[in-house]
Amino acid sequence: MPHVAFHLAEEFIPEDLDYYFSTRRDKNNQIRPDDNIHSMTPTSPHLSVRPNSRQVTNFFYPCPPNFADRIYIGISVPLFANNWGAAFLLQLLKTLTPGGAIILPVYPEGQAQEKGYWSRSFLENVFLSRQRWTGFSNVTAENDGVMSLRVGRKWPGPMPSTIEWFYQQRANLVLARLLESDNDDDVRYIYTHAVAKVWRNYHHSAVVESIISDNFGTKTPVTVQSVSDDYGLLVTDLLLSPYVNVSNAITHDIASDAEIIARNFKAYFAPHVKGRHQIIAGDVANIVLQKKSRVICLINALTGLSKSAQEALLRQAWGQVESMGLLIIYEDLQADQRGCNVADLRSTLEKFGDVQIYSSIVATKIHAHIDISHYSSIQESRLIEEKREQTKAFRVVQKTT
Repeated sequence: MPHVAFHLAEEFIPEDLDYYFSTRRDKNNQIRPDDNIHSMTPTSPHLSVRPNSRQVTNFFYPCPPNFADRIYIGISVPLFANNWGAAFLLQLLKTLTPGGAIILPVYPEGQAQEKGYWSRSFLENVFLSRQRWTGFSNVTAENDGVMSLRVGRKWPGPMPSTIEWFYQQRANLVLARLLESDNDDDVRYIYTHAVAKVWRNYHHSAVVESIISDNFGTKTPVTVQSVSDDYGLLVTDLLLSPYVNVSNAITHDIASDAEIIARNFKAYFAPHVKGRHQIIAGDVANIVLQKKSRVICLINALTGLSKSAQEALLRQAWGQVESMGLLIIYEDLQADQRGCNVADLRSTLEKFGDVQIYSSIVATKIHAHIDISHYSSIQESRLIEEKREQTKAFRVVQKTT
């Protein structure tokens, strides 16, 4: 069976592979990949059931059991220490051959905490590797910055998360789409839209979870309201997270591109959230936030609106933030063709209070005079650019009145 490597994008492939082929990481030849290792990314348009030596394929596309002897997680791939990340690893374990392993980069405890990334203690706590007979997998430190995850003696129950939903329901989503259309390109539609939202939510949920934890800790009950184009993915992961205490939540879903996915998602998670999550579909131009909340998130909600409409939505959201609560804004400002830019957004938010900036690459606050290190030199340069440009950063304002 093949060895496969996961990368954030094709441009990271040489650096990711060099990390594992390096003699520094594999002094005893314990984890060195095969020379014909196959590369995969989360956004590749090449959908294949099996690795293809001629193409970089998509690692979210369904693969058969006993898919690979080893799966190598590239240093470019986000390693967020949250419920989504743990559930993702669990899904990957199901595809290994007997005796196979996931080989992954792990940061030292202090650096991992700084970034919100996996550490050895996080993996061991989640996968119970220290309890040989009752644990369901084994975590092994291989070498400097590298660990392996193997299947152990006992499998756990499911880990409810949005990535588990996608793995369980992706075939149903495709079938439902095909039944409504004679166009085979609709299969690709599911994987270019649903996968993009699920993968993007991994980043968003990790960062928002970090922001909530930084401000309210892990036990304080928090109500969340979100205006987003993600079917409710973000808020659902926050509700299911054991690392923050979200008591009740509302999502104003402004995604109008895939009603089938939205219906499937809402039905799947109804037993898990037990009435604590209200999902309201609607157009962003007509959003009415009727309840006050401790945390209000606007995720890709401003893009496409006129400047006056953007300011009106921001003022409305700020008015519904509870005292000492947070307004969290994320926009890919480079993608907006209607004039929303860093200066305008900063100017509006500064009228509300001091603006904190959080990275969208790692789950941590950006400080003006502190650079964030990263195993990937490409990602490290992007962290510097993110701090300077702030076009894809998270913005947080706390209401102190």
